[in-house]
Amino acid sequence: MVRVEWDAELAVLRASLAACVVGAGGSVVIRGPVGVGKTELLRSLAREAAATGVAYVGATGSQAEQTNPMGAMTQIFAGLDLQEEEAARAQRLLEAGALTSMLNGSYDESTAQVVVPVLHGLTGIILAAAERAPLLIGVDDAHFVDTDSLECLRYLVRRIDHAPVLVVLNDNTTVRPARPMIWAQLLSQPHRQLIRLNMLSPVGVAAVLRAEAIDLGDNTPGTLYEATGGSPLLLMAFVEELRAAQARRQAGHPETSIPASGHIFGQAVLNCLMRSDPGLLPVVRAVAALDEAVPAAFLAELLDWTTSATEWALDAATEAGLISNGRLRHRRSREVVLDLMGPQERVALHARVAGLLDRAGASPVRVARHWVAARQPTPPGSVPVLLKAAEQALAEDDSGLALDCLRLTDREEAHPDARVGIDALLTRAKWRLDPVFAEHHVDRLLDAFRSGQLSGEDSLALVAPLEWYGRPAEAEAVLAQVEASAGPERPDSSSVPLYNARMALAYWYPGVVEPVKEPPAASSARSVTAAGPKTLAAGLVHTVHTSGYTDEVVADAKALLQSCRLEDHTLYPILIALETLIFADCLDTAASWCDRLLDEARRRSAPTWLAVFSGLRAMVSHRQGDLAEAEEHALTSLRQIPPRGLGILIGIPLSVLIMTATRAGENEQALSHLNMAVPDAMFQTTIGLHYRRARGHYYLACGRHEAAIEDFEACGDLMRRWGSDLPGLVPWRTDLAAARLAGGLSAGTLAADQIALLGTQNVRTRGITLRVLAASSEPRSRPPILREAVELLQSGGDQLELAETLAVLSNAQHALGEYTHARVIGRRAQQFASQIMVTVPEQRQRPPAETSPAIASLADDPATFELSDAERRVASLAAQGCTNRQIARKLFVTVSTVEQHLTRVYRKLRINSRSDLPASLLSWAGDPT
Repeated sequence: MVRVEWDAELAVLRASLAACVVGAGGSVVIRGPVGVGKTELLRSLAREAAATGVAYVGATGSQAEQTNPMGAMTQIFAGLDLQEEEAARAQRLLEAGALTSMLNGSYDESTAQVVVPVLHGLTGIILAAAERAPLLIGVDDAHFVDTDSLECLRYLVRRIDHAPVLVVLNDNTTVRPARPMIWAQLLSQPHRQLIRLNMLSPVGVAAVLRAEAIDLGDNTPGTLYEATGGSPLLLMAFVEELRAAQARRQAGHPETSIPASGHIFGQAVLNCLMRSDPGLLPVVRAVAALDEAVPAAFLAELLDWTTSATEWALDAATEAGLISNGRLRHRRSREVVLDLMGPQERVALHARVAGLLDRAGASPVRVARHWVAARQPTPPGSVPVLLKAAEQALAEDDSGLALDCLRLTDREEAHPDARVGIDALLTRAKWRLDPVFAEHHVDRLLDAFRSGQLSGEDSLALVAPLEWYGRPAEAEAVLAQVEASAGPERPDSSSVPLYNARMALAYWYPGVVEPVKEPPAASSARSVTAAGPKTLAAGLVHTVHTSGYTDEVVADAKALLQSCRLEDHTLYPILIALETLIFADCLDTAASWCDRLLDEARRRSAPTWLAVFSGLRAMVSHRQGDLAEAEEHALTSLRQIPPRGLGILIGIPLSVLIMTATRAGENEQALSHLNMAVPDAMFQTTIGLHYRRARGHYYLACGRHEAAIEDFEACGDLMRRWGSDLPGLVPWRTDLAAARLAGGLSAGTLAADQIALLGTQNVRTRGITLRVLAASSEPRSRPPILREAVELLQSGGDQLELAETLAVLSNAQHALGEYTHARVIGRRAQQFASQIMVTVPEQRQRPPAETSPAIASLADDPATFELSDAERRVASLAAQGCTNRQIARKLFVTVSTVEQHLTRVYRKLRINSRSDLPASLLSWAGDPT
């Protein structure tokens, strides 16, 4: 490692070495935690000593050889350049000293047993050798040196003030001092120096990494400092791993993310522990098992130690760069430490931790984590704690811990009421991961309901999963029994939950339950801020059923989405609000909310939520005319959980996939989606309408007009019977009209009837309806109708329907001999079609070239001379079919600015709408900015 932040320390060592050369001996004690670089500093001094003619001899202390008398002195004399007689005498003295120590009874590492003649003799030999050449004696890991050798060194240090001898001792502060008196005497010498080595600072870490010239990948100097605490040992382990990853990439191996840490770092952590005080390991193990900061007194009770001993070990581990704020700094450190324990030892530790936390009144989740890790039967009376822990874990989006807690409850004899709570929580936890695995818990709750064990609120909670699983009759039975149990004298406030549940069932299964015609007074009197999500959703259902997709219902849907957080019990209300926006043709708003909810579902690791919102996002993309994006979202929905887990909602992504494949001309692919199994109950829902409609379009594409007409008529029959004949939901009349026209039949007044039913918000659906209406109108009436459809579809944002309508308008103008306008509009249609990679209806043959002048460029068209550059940019994008909002985003201006520019463009060009914009503006299509 490159030396950084050692300038002052090296200066002290060099000064001491220089004094030694001229005959002024002394000693230096280098103190610091394990891994700080003491050994490297001593080696650096030894290299400089050799360069100046100073002889170096060294010894290294060892925890295993700490009880070996005279072990370190034997290493020192083995390295000295002695005459034969001196070597023989030194050997006799070393043996005598070791023998004396052993003969004096049991070996006490804290008390030296060396007699004075041995001390004097060995010191004399060293001083004699130093007269021949200055001498540097270095002892690494001096804290592990045997007591007798340390006493010899103390004796030597007191006699070298006028001798060319320098003694350097490395002392590890993460080892508890075993011979404090000897060390006190060593440090009390007048000619000694004390160097304190500290861990690298953040600046020092950054300097080392710059010098190593390593690719950090996703890491930063700051994150590596946090992971290592500035420990050079741990930092260089990281550097080795990063360099190995860099070498793999340079060798052409597949690109992989640079590992945060691995085997090398783990070995460095073990090295720190093995070279530190034996007391560190139990404390670090306990910290690893806890994985949270606790007071030292708690750790002391856990280990059955004194608080002072525990505090010392914590401070030492912190100083070594292993612990920060009571927790291990890095996940790999925790893994390595826990792996040092056997399975039984780890289980016992977690069980003890759980017991202490429980007695200390810790939160249920904290206690339960250790009961789960212990994998042992929990103490009597633990079920309530585990249930609270599971509920808290779900609130924190930790479904895995919730399930672990609930599995532990299965081992206990639970009261029937507790059993109900267990099944309810298991339903929630498993639902987020895959509803298939939650169904048998719903069945058990249903049995508890039938036996009268559930409260009214818990009974109503069964309705939503039964709806999901396609069991509407059972859901209706629950509602009926709850309603009967409540009695006719109930107050309005208690009727609100029942009203909410009934309206939700009526939304998903309008053929099973009719919406309540008048909401209870307690529900209708609530404000948006006071009402809960389910009440707001019930209000949406009621308003749509009575008034359709109005401005009011769109505002209420937005208010619901803004006022509630995504949770298990708010999922259905959120779905109802999103579908309301989609069916009201507020597609940009619906897309924004879907994307926001998808991000939240990913962050909170809820595959079921992700599948549902991906399906709705696919529906939005399809209605915006982006077939590729729609297909991608629909496939994502089916990949999150097994298709069966989606229940009746599987019809949403499936209908989108059928429609996109059909529109792309991939009929075999569409058929494969139609062959996927769906619940029979889905056809009793509004989701089944989307599926029937998609199947009808597949039949239409295959030329099976009668089958298509049958599906579209079935949609109409169901919607009329259910009282939800809303074109924004499913425009079955225009679908039926298209099928009848394709089969050579009359479309009658289907399109005109649909226009009369449209809500104020259904701009996109109105545009589509006008196109179909034009198809059954007189030829000369078609262009004005189609131009209005183009205007509506441009503002509605459906690029696919816009391209098709432009192509139809081009053909209508061609049929009337308006060849120039037909070519302009046809070109726009082809441009849109190429952008979204689809084909549009074939356009009619152009007239001979002499009757059809070429389209002028923007520079040659005098009609555009009066436009400013800003107006040309806005008009060009409008001619391409961009909505005002899309133009505003592209040009980084407000929507109001776009509207003002277009107003001036229309006035200057003497036109009334976008469809009248001159073709020359399309010459700017490549770069309108």
